[in-house]
Amino acid sequence: MKGMGRWLVLLRGMAVIGAVGVITTGASFAALQSQNASLTGNIINSGTADLRISKDGTTFYSPSTTGYTFDGVVPGGAAAPVGGNLFYLKNYGSANLAIKVGINAAPSNVNNVDLSKVYFQFTRVDSSGSPVSLSLKSLVDSYAAGGTPLSDTVNAGSTATYSVKASMDMDAFAGSSASLTGINLSFIGTGA
Repeated sequence: MKGMGRWLVLLRGMAVIGAVGVITTGASFAALQSQNASLTGNIINSGTADLRISKDGTTFYSPSTTGYTFDGVVPGGAAAPVGGNLFYLKNYGSANLAIKVGINAAPSNVNNVDLSKVYFQFTRVDSSGSPVSLSLKSLVDSYAAGGTPLSDTVNAGSTATYSVKASMDMDAFAGSSASLTGINLSFIGTGA
């Protein structure tokens, strides 16, 4: 038992020495701590987004300009017009903008045309852009969520030239002719 008591005394002594070491180290650390070095009065300003549209590449409008009439679209045929209708998007802002497109409301559709079978084909013509074909239905459906990406960016201060054509599937409607009116294409630029 005597041997055991010595061990207990020795263990207690070691514990006291360890605690004193921890306290001393903590006191030394606190004595070596510096004052704060601060960056004060910081300001964060966002880039600007200002997308405008034109049909002639000279006069740009915000928020809109009158669109095109797509005559002679043959169900099941090639997109019309053959050369496409040109329009221009200019980024007057300071941030590069990824371009999305949508239709804000279903068009007037007195002939009961299936909007999932009528398409707009967009092509960036001032660069080597590939045509992107989107159904009117998908454009209407995507508008509330911010539009459908055209997989294209208009850089700050630059102008992009696009062609737009219309097409429809052979079975888009029943009858000898059909017309859709009030189609409002909205181009949305989001920070790229």
